[in-house]
Amino acid sequence: MDNQVIETIKNRRTVARYENTAVKDDELSVILEAGRWAPSWINKQPWKFIVIRDQKTKEQLGEVVPTTFVQSLKEAPVCVAVVVDTEEDPYHFIEAGAAVAQNMALAAYSLGLNTSWIGVFDAKEQKNAAEDKVKKILEVPKKHRVVALLPVGHVKGDVPKKDRKTLSQIMFKEKFGKR
Repeated sequence: MDNQVIETIKNRRTVARYENTAVKDDELSVILEAGRWAPSWINKQPWKFIVIRDQKTKEQLGEVVPTTFVQSLKEAPVCVAVVVDTEEDPYHFIEAGAAVAQNMALAAYSLGLNTSWIGVFDAKEQKNAAEDKVKKILEVPKKHRVVALLPVGHVKGDVPKKDRKTLSQIMFKEKFGKR
């Protein structure tokens, strides 16, 4: 079956290197709109987006995230922080933030851009975790959590395709373990 949405989902990849080419404001608006339309529990929409273009801020963020993503933060012309309000939706804020990040990543890819999904959310809420440091840099209030940072830009070089597990490896019928 030929379906544009499925093809976008199948072809989107996490990108570590970006060209020094600006992301246009209208492109960024489309990406943010896609995030705004993500599903959330009883339509709570507990998210906020922080758009980061300042090089110094991106470099500060690069100092606190896993080393795999330092380059992508430095090179991407823009980064979007997906922040969720834990009081607005205390039950499903993580899923809401993840849905936002996925929508934004797919929208970016559909526009010929790419993203890196940098997960900084600290489920154990440990002191001095990457999320705490990101919150401090971005001045995120205590009741909010940072689910992801999404550097956005034009890919530099080739992006290798990676194999996926087959449906027969991950799907059961009626009950777990029943093939």
